[in-house]
Amino acid sequence: MITGHFAAVKEEPPHSPQMQATIRWLIAAKEGAPHFAMRVIEIKREGEKIPLHHHDYEHEVFIIEGQGNLLSPGGAQPVAYGYFAYIPAGEEHGFENTGEEPFRFICVIPKQ
Repeated sequence: MITGHFAAVKEEPPHSPQMQATIRWLIAAKEGAPHFAMRVIEIKREGEKIPLHHHDYEHEVFIIEGQGNLLSPGGAQPVAYGYFAYIPAGEEHGFENTGEEPFRFICVIPKQ
């Protein structure tokens, strides 16, 4: 068993300059997880976002702090603490902070 506190995990910059967020890889291949990776993603300031993009794998998301929008080609859906989302493979999606505090969420993806 592996346990820890998310704040003790190194915060990394985004892999793309358009993404105004940080990521903490809580559980991934480095911990021996064979099937999934769990990350905490944080968009720190109001108005910052991760623009529309897509992947060839699904995402499961759970909002743990703040408020924001889940973005899709069809518009924005407001979310806050306690909301969750399933994003199928290939579906365009993004995230935006709409509040004064950080917008933070857990994102689980299949092992790449």
